[in-house]
Amino acid sequence: MSNATAPADVQTAPAQWATVPVTDLTGHSGNLRDLQVPADLLADVTANGVVEPLYVVRTNGDVPQVIDGFQRLAAAVTAGLEAVPVTHRPVIRLDALTPHPKNAREELDITPAFVESLRAEGCRIPVKVRRLDGGAIQVIDGHRRYSGAREAGLTHLPFEWDDDGRDEAGQFLDMITTSQHRKSLTRTEVTAAMFSAAEAGAQVGRIAKAAGVRQKDVKAVVKVRTDETLNAAVAGTEYEWTFDQLAALSEFADAPDAVAAITEAATGDDVESADVEWVITVERTKRDKRRKAEAHRAELEKSGQRIREAAELSERATPLRKLRTPEGKGIGLETHSRCQGQVWVLEGPNDDKFMPYCTSPALYGHAEPGNPLGGSGKTAAEREAEKAARAAVKAGNIDWDAAETRRRQWLADLIKRRTLPKDTANALTGHINTALLDGTWSVGGDLNSGKTTEILADLVGLTGRQAVDRSGFTENLSKDPRRAIQLQFAAIAAVREKSARREAWRTDDQRDPWIRKPTARWFAILEALGYPLSPIEQAVRADEAYEPKRKQIPALTATAADPTGEEVTDELPGDEAAA
Repeated sequence: MSNATAPADVQTAPAQWATVPVTDLTGHSGNLRDLQVPADLLADVTANGVVEPLYVVRTNGDVPQVIDGFQRLAAAVTAGLEAVPVTHRPVIRLDALTPHPKNAREELDITPAFVESLRAEGCRIPVKVRRLDGGAIQVIDGHRRYSGAREAGLTHLPFEWDDDGRDEAGQFLDMITTSQHRKSLTRTEVTAAMFSAAEAGAQVGRIAKAAGVRQKDVKAVVKVRTDETLNAAVAGTEYEWTFDQLAALSEFADAPDAVAAITEAATGDDVESADVEWVITVERTKRDKRRKAEAHRAELEKSGQRIREAAELSERATPLRKLRTPEGKGIGLETHSRCQGQVWVLEGPNDDKFMPYCTSPALYGHAEPGNPLGGSGKTAAEREAEKAARAAVKAGNIDWDAAETRRRQWLADLIKRRTLPKDTANALTGHINTALLDGTWSVGGDLNSGKTTEILADLVGLTGRQAVDRSGFTENLSKDPRRAIQLQFAAIAAVREKSARREAWRTDDQRDPWIRKPTARWFAILEALGYPLSPIEQAVRADEAYEPKRKQIPALTATAADPTGEEVTDELPGDEAAA
């Protein structure tokens, strides 16, 4: 082989070749041969050193044995070099290879992650080659590695000769069998290997490049695996967790109830990824509400308000919303704030704010209508039924808020696309025209409202000061004309999202058909665009009652994958990446 300019193990920089002292090699008599060193080789080695590695193996007794490179070693001795580069497996220059003209694999799938893994760790699996008449060396197996290595800038590949004497027909059959014999690692196996690499001292960046994943994916794996509780929760399921789901699980390391809910969704037969994603979204919604409640409590305590636990209250305690004067008139917060019986109560563990109560309405001169003594005046059974109904409403509200978060993220991902499939673009154009020309979307009255502006800013990705002034939205957004349809649709979508309020899912005495019906039509539009409706959205779409509970939902391949036809998933390295 001729001299090279790249290393063996990573094959991108000469400094990365392993080196061995010349005396270690010459100390074994079998490495020095009685041969004539070509003058041009000796001159090159004298001037530049040995740059093409010697192929060296370790025999019994850890003796270094040269397999290929005897002339280079002899030239190094003559030139007085102290060390030479070596490789412990045979490598061949990439430019010495030629691909098979009839390779069976039409699509090599050379992804950026695959190229990056080759660039970081080199190619670990040898390509199989044969020598053609005339001296050319042809790749028989490993075309994906060969092409990926070229893109990665490698100069060498590990190789092995096709010594089986296979005829041409047999070589094509080998292309089939070698592909069928390979089996990619499962996601669980990949994450286990990533964690083992981290335990062995590999840095996050190196693991990410080798595995073809994001650094935050590696950090999520390490965090879950090093946390005894989280690791036990994951290990207790047969579900293949995605990197994003592991990251989400690590968010709840200090919330055992949330971890239990998420792992329960991943337990059992026929578990869909969407089931786990849905529970994660719900748990995040609950967490956000708890954080808001904590902030509200801090505000109340700062202003000197009294906080009480719901369990501490007597049956006489009544929420302010139900209080009435003896004349039957409602009592506002400002008026009741002077009442000595006012306290603030978090009615449910997932509520986002405290509610004002009066501890003894009769004592302080106000009560519910028809009950001047205060309290509800209802039997224990009636109170329990009312409590259960209210709990169901709160659970439904959580599901609604979770669905809203999920839906708006899907819309935002759709809107940020630079290009859309023709069918999707035509569908969006049709909806825009209908909204503007037919006047069926209430665009006129709602387009410029404050709430619509807030939603629109989120959908198009404006934050901070950019999101405040609606008149500057166009200036702050991309001028790429390819996004014109998406941005126009964003304005219409913001109007519909503003109107899709919580009342839409209610079928009790709070039912509001003026909200439910247009919301159902909006959900039908989104469903036609590829958005997978959650259970509560499905109920509104079908005009059915909704009972809050975990249900299976259509798989959400990726936030904006469905309408654009581009699937986005956690990428796993193929068996050729750096195995």
